[in-house]
Amino acid sequence: MNTVIFDVGNVLAGYDWESYLKTFRYPADVYERVADAVFRNADWEEGDRGKISAEEWLHLFIANAPDLETEIREVFAGFEGTIVPLDYSTDWLAYFRRQNYKLYYLSNYSCELYHRTRDKLRFLEDFDGGIFSFEVKCIKPEEEIYRLLLDRYQIRPEDAVFYDDRPENVEAARRLGMNGVVFHEDIPLQMMRK
Repeated sequence: MNTVIFDVGNVLAGYDWESYLKTFRYPADVYERVADAVFRNADWEEGDRGKISAEEWLHLFIANAPDLETEIREVFAGFEGTIVPLDYSTDWLAYFRRQNYKLYYLSNYSCELYHRTRDKLRFLEDFDGGIFSFEVKCIKPEEEIYRLLLDRYQIRPEDAVFYDDRPENVEAARRLGMNGVVFHEDIPLQMMRK
C-alpha cells in the first residue's frame, strides 16, 4: 500500500454546522426549521454536485421555509463558519509523508463553500492531487467519482486506503477494491502514538 485518500469534511477539517447555527441564537423552533431547510436537506447535496449557482442553491434553501428567508440568507452569508481546522490534521499528514505515501483527497464539497474556505484548506496544497465533487458534477457514494480519481492519478485500488466518516462512502470505495476505513478522530491519534 502506497496511497492514502482522504475525505475532507470531518476527516481533515471539521464540518460543524450545528455549532455555527447556534451562534445565531435563534429560538429552538427556528433553529430546527433552518437546520432542516439548509443543512439536513437533500438540497445541500445539490451544491456539492456543482450543477447549480450559489444563488440557485440559496433559493432552494429558501423554498424549504419561505417564512424564514431572512434567517436563511443570514446563515448562508457566513456559512464558511461551518468549516473549522482540526488540531491533528497537519501532524497526521506529515506522518504519512514521512513514510512516502502519496496523498489525495476525494470530497463532497460545493464550489461556493470551497471558495469561502480555501484559506482553511491550505494543507491540500501539499497533496499529490484530488477531486472535489463540484468539479466533476458527481458525488460520493456514486461509483463514478471514485473511478475518476483512480483513473486521473493512475491509482491501483488495492494500493490505496480511503478514510471517510460516512460508512456508505467507505463501502463504495471497498466495492471498487480499495481498503476503506470509517473515520473517527481517535484514528490519527492512535496511529501517531505508535
